[in-house]
Amino acid sequence: MRLLTNSRYGTRLLLDIATHGQDKPVLMKESSARLGISQKYLEKIARQLRAGGYLKTRRGPSGGHRMAVDPSDVTVGEVVRHLEGGTDIVGCGEDAATCCDAPGCLTRLLWKEASVAMYSHLDKFTFAELVSYAEKGVKFGDYCVRTVQRSGTTPMDDEQKRLNLLREYSLTGLEDSF
Repeated sequence: MRLLTNSRYGTRLLLDIATHGQDKPVLMKESSARLGISQKYLEKIARQLRAGGYLKTRRGPSGGHRMAVDPSDVTVGEVVRHLEGGTDIVGCGEDAATCCDAPGCLTRLLWKEASVAMYSHLDKFTFAELVSYAEKGVKFGDYCVRTVQRSGTTPMDDEQKRLNLLREYSLTGLEDSF
């Protein structure tokens, strides 16, 4: 399953603005440089986020983008639903009448449950939580936590500290596999 590029980039953009727009509005040019996404594409996504009530924009010399809502009040799932235009990963999940296979389709419920599971997971995280993870050094791309090797500690101490950090900051429950 793949999310639309708008959803992936929109989530990253909103996180960037939540992180860097606490004191002043964020310029799209700055977000573009930090995220490695074209400014024109981000502006298109920003219009969608503004229409959804997640961003506010100010023009002029002290202009830029800010969160229109408190980052602790909006979940990743909510934003992805808005940018995806719905809640189901396949079209027949919302309305069986639109699917010619619906009466005998054995997989419709499977896809519906997969959608519910995905959004249930995304709803666990607010943008404020993601900002705090970033401030604590969580790297979202590879689910690692930055740790500092201190002299005078044993490998067992370091391993236990690593596991404790993973338990505290894990995004996916991967710590159970260590």
